[in-house]
Amino acid sequence: MSGVLGGSQAARDLAGKVQTVLGPVDPETLGVVLPHEHLFCDLRAYFTEPEETEKKAMAAEPVSLSNLFWVRRQYFANHDNLLLREVDTATREALFFKQAGGGTIVDMSNWGLGRQPQGLVEVAKKTGLNIVMGCGYYIAASHPAATRHMSAEQMAEEMIADILLGVDGSEVRAGVIGEIGCSDPLEPDERKSLEAAACAQRRTGAALNIHPSPFNDRLVHEIVDILGNAGADLARVVVGHCDQWCFSLDTRRKIADAGCYIEHDNLGFGADVEFSFGKWRDLPSDTQRLDDIKTLIDEGYRDRLLISHDICLKHRLRSYGGWGYAHLLENLVPVMRAKGFSDNDLRALMIDNPKRMLTFAETG
Repeated sequence: MSGVLGGSQAARDLAGKVQTVLGPVDPETLGVVLPHEHLFCDLRAYFTEPEETEKKAMAAEPVSLSNLFWVRRQYFANHDNLLLREVDTATREALFFKQAGGGTIVDMSNWGLGRQPQGLVEVAKKTGLNIVMGCGYYIAASHPAATRHMSAEQMAEEMIADILLGVDGSEVRAGVIGEIGCSDPLEPDERKSLEAAACAQRRTGAALNIHPSPFNDRLVHEIVDILGNAGADLARVVVGHCDQWCFSLDTRRKIADAGCYIEHDNLGFGADVEFSFGKWRDLPSDTQRLDDIKTLIDEGYRDRLLISHDICLKHRLRSYGGWGYAHLLENLVPVMRAKGFSDNDLRALMIDNPKRMLTFAETG
């Protein structure tokens, strides 16, 4: 392999550190971590045109109190709801998390998800939070046409350059690979992207986060197998959306038994039904999520668990009527204590596990 893949010294220099958009930091400085969020995001690849004539005009309206009742139920049907791109809004919302006791936010937006490196730098400077940026490719529907002609090696070189050199000619570097998007069925370019991400992980020592195929327990096992066969360190692979995609507890156990982290990352999003991917679906409530997490802790999986909100839509921000990034700390920690979560459980979920995941490993 050529190009930046030969830059092993830069990767060795990162070992034992966490890379933020302002540079590497000591893992002990992270504090409470939200390991899967989006301060900036573009989800227009998911836009779903409303069927009802009277609703088509609402698709073009800004999110407001007058249409929030509808946006909350059919959130992919409003263009404005699918965009997070204002620095001032991101800063204000991130400060709620800091004021509640938070220390670090991982922004999982990458190619295809409207990543804004300079915007993340501004938020980090204005809030004093550690901000970690993702890299790699999201779902195939969001890929640029050029990816069809790229090899897995070329994709890997781009990811490695983002981590070791900087994004788009800047000095802003990614600190995690992901979220790597997968559809159902898994697209050829997505399989290639998974293989590339495994290569980039080996060469940099970064953690790797997967956006698995939705609502398909069989396919998530296939994705883990693809990564393993491509040489990924599964102990540093995070399988996201295990709650939102309603994977069975047995599937989650098998993911953890393979060595991966199980991420319950849609806290604050549920207790209702949603219209997505062409179907009406039940969403788990936070109570159901916490009960599942407690069950997995009691079964010995505590060190393989991560929790977050995955805020990627306007209606989930406080500014637009949502719970925001402080929901876990402000609203759920008291509930978790009432449900029997110990101080050690809380520390593992919010501090120790994400710290371990984000710390760069040594490379060969």
